[in-house]
Amino acid sequence: MPKTTRLLIVDDEPDIQSLIKRYFDKRGFNVICAGSGAEMEQMLAKYPVDIVLLDVCLPDTSGIELLPRIKQRYRAAIIMLTAQAKIEQRIAGLNHGADDYLPKPFDLAELHARIKAVLRRKDRTIDKSVELKKYTFLNFTLDARTRRLFNKADEVKLSPAEYDLLLVLVKNPNTVLDRDYLMQSTRGRPSSAHDRTIDVRMGQLRKKLSLEPGKALFSTIRGGGYMLNSEVIILLSE
Repeated sequence: MPKTTRLLIVDDEPDIQSLIKRYFDKRGFNVICAGSGAEMEQMLAKYPVDIVLLDVCLPDTSGIELLPRIKQRYRAAIIMLTAQAKIEQRIAGLNHGADDYLPKPFDLAELHARIKAVLRRKDRTIDKSVELKKYTFLNFTLDARTRRLFNKADEVKLSPAEYDLLLVLVKNPNTVLDRDYLMQSTRGRPSSAHDRTIDVRMGQLRKKLSLEPGKALFSTIRGGGYMLNSEVIILLSE
């Protein structure tokens, strides 16, 4: 991992800050810390940050509330850390733009693997042939060069995670893709038994790409996965 990769730990527990910092300092990361939302804002304004480890419970605010502000203003990827095991808490983080989440207590080696996977997705080099493609289906056009989606002339705003998932689906139209395949293709890791990341992302796509009543762009295949119900035409971007 390049030494220039900067990791911001946002957690109000000094012991956790110290533990994570020591581990990643030894592995070549540039690690900085913040104990509150206000300190986090100061760090992000002062330093370019590649990835943020964001605790849900902070003394001055909730990490969930901070997520949209970080996504709107900075390019950092975000992994949520939470001591709450409730699935609703994790879903809320994903819905608000988190790139991944990890419940406390966690293994530092697993955290390291999650960080590497998130950074690969964030910084991966996209094949030029893919960059120049547009995928059209029904009234939608997905431009892989600009990573933008349009419904006729109107742009449909997608988060990076939603875009990645939709791209996999449009590249495999009318094909059932299981959750493990979708997770590996978009998140760089296999899914676990209780991981609902893909289900949450699919719910978001369904809302944003809704069709007229009685028609469904995506199908959920019981025991199988998800499928895009449309033919896809591939064009070259201008």
